[in-house]
Amino acid sequence: MQTGLSAWILAIVKALEDAGIDPPALMRDIDMDASRVGDLGHRYSQDQVTSLWIAAVEATGDPNFGLKVARHIRPSTFHVVGYAMSCSATLRRAAERFSHSARLISDSAAVSFQREEEGYRLTVDLNTGGRQPIYQTIDTMLAGFFLLCEWILSTSITPVEVSFRHRKPADDQAYRDVFRCPIRYGQPINSILFPVEILERPVPSANEELATMLDEMAAKYLAFRFASRFSRKVRDTLIGQLPNGEPSKQETARLLAMTERTLLRRLREENTTFQEVLDRLREELAYDYLRRPDLTVENVAYLLGFSSSSTFSRAFMRWTAQRPSVWREARSLADRSLADD
Repeated sequence: MQTGLSAWILAIVKALEDAGIDPPALMRDIDMDASRVGDLGHRYSQDQVTSLWIAAVEATGDPNFGLKVARHIRPSTFHVVGYAMSCSATLRRAAERFSHSARLISDSAAVSFQREEEGYRLTVDLNTGGRQPIYQTIDTMLAGFFLLCEWILSTSITPVEVSFRHRKPADDQAYRDVFRCPIRYGQPINSILFPVEILERPVPSANEELATMLDEMAAKYLAFRFASRFSRKVRDTLIGQLPNGEPSKQETARLLAMTERTLLRRLREENTTFQEVLDRLREELAYDYLRRPDLTVENVAYLLGFSSSSTFSRAFMRWTAQRPSVWREARSLADRSLADD
């Protein structure tokens, strides 16, 4: 079952209160437990989240409600990922962390971040596998991320452009007030394009040593999230294969006594892929192995099933934007700092 963090619901609740709506009453009407909103570690089902969005927009009669919710986004809304973002060295690192660990916030989140000729583009979507979310949820994802970036930098920033898949509203002044840049509607993707110079700005509260520790926590939370799922069985099967080289779908399916097609279908039902499960496992183990002084980077690469240390380094750069040796040194400094305290 796909779920989303209660912290997202808290932002909706605060926007409802601003609009003079009684959130507990509204949530009771859709059989949603309002008492768990204060528990920021609690998760609601994606179906409940979608129902609340629909009820909230109907109750407020506000087509721009998603933008109102976005103004209540804080680092805690994104769990440990939000705190890692707020102490990243630059906004680019914050965006990389958000993209990499968005699934911790919502199982349905599909986020990518990449360099383009004009700058860096963050793309968002929701793959619910069931009821389609209303467009206000996407408004909150994009506007919430953008406003959090301004909060992290403690200054206003101007994107190159913003694009939405939904149609242009009759009056889009509220969108222009938030983003203050060209906005395109009816596009193939939902995205924000940032100038390079903005995302490379240093963050005032930067502490990459702390952010490195929080990355590790995020990876462990993600692993725990999949503990009771089929993907956990796949993960456990992969562990034994890693020291023998790159695990294959065919061999994994054989060990699970099923066809490769069934393996991929069941992973798809959980909104994940074989490669994503493999990458998450390798990342989680890499953090543990790199903290061991008795293992060289070459040893770690072998234990994770990579063909060479350079292949491992490239993968680790995708996960953390750091070389394994750099991450190891930062983690060592963070551990020593904690010990000194």
